[in-house]
Amino acid sequence: MTAILHSNLETDLRLASALAANMRVLLADRASLRTTGAISFLGSVNGSLTDTLAERFAGLDGYDAFAAASSENSDESSTALTDASASIAVARQVIRRDISDLAVLTGNGGISPRRLAASMVGEYEQGFNQLVANAIDDASTDVGSSGVDASISDFFDAIYTLEIANVEGPLFAVLHPRQVADLTESLRSEGGAIQYMAATQEMLNAKGAGYVGSLLGVDIHKISKVNSAGGNRHGAVFGLGALGYRVGTVEEVIGNTVIRADEFIIEFERSASQSTTQVVGSAYLGVGILEQGRIVGFVTDA
Repeated sequence: MTAILHSNLETDLRLASALAANMRVLLADRASLRTTGAISFLGSVNGSLTDTLAERFAGLDGYDAFAAASSENSDESSTALTDASASIAVARQVIRRDISDLAVLTGNGGISPRRLAASMVGEYEQGFNQLVANAIDDASTDVGSSGVDASISDFFDAIYTLEIANVEGPLFAVLHPRQVADLTESLRSEGGAIQYMAATQEMLNAKGAGYVGSLLGVDIHKISKVNSAGGNRHGAVFGLGALGYRVGTVEEVIGNTVIRADEFIIEFERSASQSTTQVVGSAYLGVGILEQGRIVGFVTDA
């Protein structure tokens, strides 16, 4: 007797495999540093006649101190005003997806031009995170040991460095998940009054998905975009005002269907000859270090 088997029917009457009706999203970093308050928003370059604007710094409000006069009636010299500036240039950031009519009409709605457009919100945030990672990589002072796992001692060193520089709170850390894991492992062997406050759901709602908790008064955010070089990850610990970003906003687009977000736009462009739809996200964005004294690199084993 010959049984009717599924394996025998796969040639003509059955599928070897098929797609389920539901579509899940691949595991990825969903963190957004832009909305945490750790990176200062410096405004837009629109109408400024340049793509690069400098933040100005002046040594006022206690930077210099009164000093004893040479004598009761001496004619004292003028005290020079210390000043500095930090420039941030905005540059074009873009992502493009092309999808054919046949890919859309044979699907079940899981992937469509509008779904691709909605996805660009998260993709913009990841582009922002990469620019932050590039910026903190330029910190002029580092703590940590090359090729050695992140430890609570490294974290203390970062805080000490900022305290010596008189950096006021709040303090933030942007670390790679590997650094966060190593730091957590190091905490297991620590005693005394060291307190780590893990993120609660309420905190995640307020601070975003990348927030992992507070250690020694420092809010820690993890992003996978932290740069790797020489076998190390280049995170950072910094005070408010160390990092800033500027944007440029596209105000007038003629001819295309446009969706506007707060800092970027999404355009749909039709190619009739190819029967495809282009979905293009565009932004003008720049992130940089404003004051080196307010940031210390956290460089540890990758």
